[in-house]
Amino acid sequence: MRSLDWLVVGLYFLFMLVVGLYFMRRASRSVADYFVSGRDLPWWVIALSAVATYTDAGLAPAVTMLTYQAGLLGNAVWWIPYVIWMPLGAVLWSKYWRRLGTVTSAELLNVRYGGRFAHLYRGIYAVFMSFGFIVVLMGYVSGWLGAALGPILGWQPISLILFAAIVTAAYTVASGLSGVAYTDAYQFGIFLIGNIILVPIVLAGAGGMDHVYQSIEATRGAAGAENFFKVLLPAEGLGGLTVIAFVVQGLFFAASPTGGEGFTAQRFMAARNEFHAQVGQLFNALLTLIIRVVPFLIMGMIAAALYAPGSVAEPGEIWARMVRSYAPVGLLGLLVAGIFAAYMSTVSTLMNWGASYIVNDFYKPFIRPDESERHYVWIGRMGSIVIFSLSLFVAYYFVEGLRAWFLFINSVVFAFILPLSWLRFFWWRLNIYGEAAALIIGLPLSYIVWFPLGFSNEQAHPFWQGFLLLFGLGLVTIVVITYLTPAERIETLREFYRRCRPPGVWGPVVREFGSAEREQIRRETMTDLIDCALGVLFCTAAIEVVISLLGRHWIIVLVSIAVAILSGGLFIARWSRRGVFRGLGTAEAREVDSQVVETV
Repeated sequence: MRSLDWLVVGLYFLFMLVVGLYFMRRASRSVADYFVSGRDLPWWVIALSAVATYTDAGLAPAVTMLTYQAGLLGNAVWWIPYVIWMPLGAVLWSKYWRRLGTVTSAELLNVRYGGRFAHLYRGIYAVFMSFGFIVVLMGYVSGWLGAALGPILGWQPISLILFAAIVTAAYTVASGLSGVAYTDAYQFGIFLIGNIILVPIVLAGAGGMDHVYQSIEATRGAAGAENFFKVLLPAEGLGGLTVIAFVVQGLFFAASPTGGEGFTAQRFMAARNEFHAQVGQLFNALLTLIIRVVPFLIMGMIAAALYAPGSVAEPGEIWARMVRSYAPVGLLGLLVAGIFAAYMSTVSTLMNWGASYIVNDFYKPFIRPDESERHYVWIGRMGSIVIFSLSLFVAYYFVEGLRAWFLFINSVVFAFILPLSWLRFFWWRLNIYGEAAALIIGLPLSYIVWFPLGFSNEQAHPFWQGFLLLFGLGLVTIVVITYLTPAERIETLREFYRRCRPPGVWGPVVREFGSAEREQIRRETMTDLIDCALGVLFCTAAIEVVISLLGRHWIIVLVSIAVAILSGGLFIARWSRRGVFRGLGTAEAREVDSQVVETV
């Protein structure tokens, strides 16, 4: 890189430090200020912060690689579950989490169940999430930073990680969620703008779009090109049962710490009201599913034109190779800053999220319950540093094999607990013993199924076999353990229900409510189900518009546009009639949550 490139990178790092210092005073006031931004995040910050967190350093090389290897449907492995759970998150779980008014998702355990065992299990869950899952996830993200920038800068991965670590830790520890969320918004902009500028430059270097199509057909043959530009399922590697497995994953992904229960729920809990949570998640879905990936779909197509199948030893480095070959001075610095931004936005969120468990669900209830708010904030800052330090250890010693472990943790280990996403909110009989069984039994069983029993071998066992097996075992285990143990106290369930107001099977819990109130809940449920269907349809159609345009399937383009306009228009109209968008007004932003439902 030239001096101008390093100047751009240096200015970016300086800006991050300034923003962190700006939010430091606000974050120091209380635990709520530090971990949920004083419940004052507007919808646009929620959306941009969430999509920035999903956009880690691995997005550019990963989407480029998947497209290069498997064509326009290569990203369906994550598109399928995301296109389902993200609209459901906007309609349902965003408002449920905001209504609960908790600081962390682990706090749900005390609200939903109550009792000594629930209190103890909350602490166990917090330790597992902080020092198990989040540390490993941060290590994985750090590994992708090295893979993305190592070929460009010529640095060792650990040098790159340490270079970004100091600034990331500094502004995250200082500013809490407020600083994390607002810097996320800026970081996503830097990342996206740089790559949007890059695409036409690389495209020109490859001879233009028409030449790209011709080269793909020449290098892959007619059959290979046809498969590359296919835009409708099923496709190679995505047969019927595999697609069903991903659909099931999407329906229940709100229980996964990498989905709606994780840092996404943290944003919901930090929203000004449930309206801001819902609209923020809706905007997040559009950004996550479509906007952020378009440049890399095109880059993957260009890569397929430039490099014949099997000609690149490490396909994950293709994006970096094209950046190094085509990016001019200045833009190269912006792209490097963008990758640092993607990395830092994800890691800063994970640091704050992990520290929230340490303070709110372990340290405060079990060790020092009667300290000042400022004391807990400082413990949160120290917890962030500990989590980050452990993640660097993981990245340094285990980064080579970390990707396989991440796939296991992200897609498999949580298959056992996915049914909790629905059962917690929609079934009154679920108790703490069924909840705990999912994690306590699910963790070792998932490991045994995936590794010793060989279900990680996709040649012998397609993905759907291991996933659906564990999901089915999880559902049966949860239900059986629940029925073999006592039900939760009715008073606890009623308090949870009053705060959250979920639909579903709540039998004895709702008997005290009048017929008018029960009818209102029924109407809200029907409204939400229709909105969920419209949201999923719109997101699916929007994706089809993009990939059909790139694949030049003009009839599918027209049909997809029509479906997107119809479903999206109906969705917006229904939310407008229900007053969701009016609820974003500043006059009622911090005080009013939705109690109004529309007649279906």
